[in-house]
Amino acid sequence: NSQLVSYIPREQLKHHMILPNEVEERLLSIEQEYVARERLKKFNLVPKRKILLYGPPGCGKTLSAERIAWNLGLPLLKVRFDSLLSSYFGESASNLRMVFDYCKSEPVVLLLDECDFIAKSRITTQDIGEVPRIVNMLLTLLDEYDAPGLVLATTNLKVSLDEALFRRFDDVIEMPMPGKSERKRLLEMTLSAIPVSPDVDMDQISNQLDGYSTANIVLIAQRAAKIGVLAGCKKVCNEHFVKALEESSKF
Repeated sequence: NSQLVSYIPREQLKHHMILPNEVEERLLSIEQEYVARERLKKFNLVPKRKILLYGPPGCGKTLSAERIAWNLGLPLLKVRFDSLLSSYFGESASNLRMVFDYCKSEPVVLLLDECDFIAKSRITTQDIGEVPRIVNMLLTLLDEYDAPGLVLATTNLKVSLDEALFRRFDDVIEMPMPGKSERKRLLEMTLSAIPVSPDVDMDQISNQLDGYSTANIVLIAQRAAKIGVLAGCKKVCNEHFVKALEESSKF
């Protein structure tokens, strides 16, 4: 059902990203284990297949799922929980089961994007009806998961995710806000196709962007480039960055 899931073929996935080294290494190990799954099996070893990514919005959780799928040559199947929860009363849990059943038929990266509602529903006990049923169904499906692909779940909230959910995953990875070197690399990557004036001090701008999410740093660099192009300049100058920063917000 296209309202409940989006199917993204591999060639449409975004896969260029800049991450802190320790996060990069952990994502690489997931990819390497998946590629070597037959070899691992001979030694009764199981690759990591259920991964939870958590961290503030705009720090690359969804993009990481896309990048893993791209690197493994798999399509991405993204579950839209907002549609799932608002689908006909009583059908949400069985719809979710259908999605997991489909994953048995074809290797895909199943992305359970923004699972925050799970965390919330398990804290607020006054929630009746569909949400607790979906949560219980999801926990069961994660327990039973035995498909040829991977499951990646993302959430903005770590604090409120309870142990019951954490235990279902083979790996739980925090996606932090970008550090200074990542911020600088993000600016350079975003502006790689356009000349930058020598008066632009990337280190200084990286410092000014402390506390900004990855997504917003990319937006600010793109905005500076657009301001420059619209002003008829051949290069992105410092004044364009000043303007882009004035127009931006941290979150």
